[in-house]
Amino acid sequence: MLNDAAQSLCSVCVVIPMYNAVGSIQQTLESVSHQTRLPDNVIVIDDGSSDQGPQVVQNYPASFPLTLLQQANAGPASARNKGILHAKETFIAFLDADDEWHPQKLEKQLALYEELTRRGRRVGLIDCYQISEFSDGTRQLEDRRKGGLHFVDFIHENVINGTSGVLAVREVVVALGGFDQTLRFAEDRLLWTRIAEHWEIHTVPQILHRRWVNSGNITAQPQKYYPHKVKFIELYLARYDKKLTKQARIDFVLANHVEFLNAFSRRGEHLQVIEVFRRMLEHSWQALIFSNGKPTLRYLYARVKTLHKTS
Repeated sequence: MLNDAAQSLCSVCVVIPMYNAVGSIQQTLESVSHQTRLPDNVIVIDDGSSDQGPQVVQNYPASFPLTLLQQANAGPASARNKGILHAKETFIAFLDADDEWHPQKLEKQLALYEELTRRGRRVGLIDCYQISEFSDGTRQLEDRRKGGLHFVDFIHENVINGTSGVLAVREVVVALGGFDQTLRFAEDRLLWTRIAEHWEIHTVPQILHRRWVNSGNITAQPQKYYPHKVKFIELYLARYDKKLTKQARIDFVLANHVEFLNAFSRRGEHLQVIEVFRRMLEHSWQALIFSNGKPTLRYLYARVKTLHKTS
């Protein structure tokens, strides 16, 4: 039975998707080695790397069972699913190959899970606070605290503080089919939403995970990820359309497009700003007033800049 209070000794498998992470994978594995509660298994999935990352993993002197799986490049969702299916433990702890954990990360999350299940709570996922370190030296704290049923919250945003902070019940993830492998962006939010439909989500209110943000993130490559965001919107509405009010549906679609409109605007990619705003208007006239009219201002600025360039 899931969440059986008698399960006091629960096993953990850490799943690490890796793609060209030779410069960071050793530090990531070190953060796992320093856990006060070591994992029972660690699986690194090499997603078609062209660097020496796999050799680093093979040569790492692990104090825990460490397995390296390899596949042709298919994206993080496919890599994580491969690890999930290979694992046999009670929990899956996700960790990206360029992130690091606080030493007490697993210990504190497992303690919270056991406390909640003793009280009869039906828990599917536990996360923690995350600190993001950007290449320009700035830092950002993700501290959304969860404590129960949060399905509705996912309509507005991804309330998980970071994939590398997630500890999930493996049986739950497997029952839902894991991550959608057709997506290379927002596939995590879709899975967390599906978990939140039926299980509680909780947070250890401490920074137990450090995320390093480099040139591979959305801000630097919005053109690469925007088509996947559009597909995510389509998949989400196909699954949850009947659960949303008309206004909730409008807010969901506009908010997801605005995330990329802002990214394109910051990069001065004016034609893309115009295209995203056009999609928003096609969905609802409320795009004109959404987010206090800021997307409209960015759109008008983009129009002016493109007219100047044409002339």
